[in-house]
Amino acid sequence: MPLPYIDPRLPLSESHAAIAIGRLMDAVASTSGPAYLVTLDELGDEQVRSTTLSMLFDCVPQINEEYANRCDDEHQEVFWMAYQEIGLECSPLGLICMNDMETGYLSSAQSMNVLADKIRLLLSYPEVERSQNKAR
Repeated sequence: MPLPYIDPRLPLSESHAAIAIGRLMDAVASTSGPAYLVTLDELGDEQVRSTTLSMLFDCVPQINEEYANRCDDEHQEVFWMAYQEIGLECSPLGLICMNDMETGYLSSAQSMNVLADKIRLLLSYPEVERSQNKAR
């Protein structure tokens, strides 16, 4: 049964949020690339290019944080753990987090790359792998 398309401009219901998180986690776990390709041009302005993960990360700002308290799936728990550990915050520019040295904020695209890296790190922990295998 094909999963429904999730429009990144519309608010997500709990069921759509669960689907979006599941898709995102599966995609992140099966790739090693960034969510967005971020480079600087000759003037030092950030240039962002989409990747195969980008479409999945576009819906992250629509996922309500209150939903995290009611999640009951391993993927969702790892997603929210990564979300909270990197300190994602809503801003007029999108979801952002602090840089490693906590001296400034990363762009939204860079923050989504940090989220992808944190998810991969959490998924690599043996206790996460064991709990995911139990759920299967």
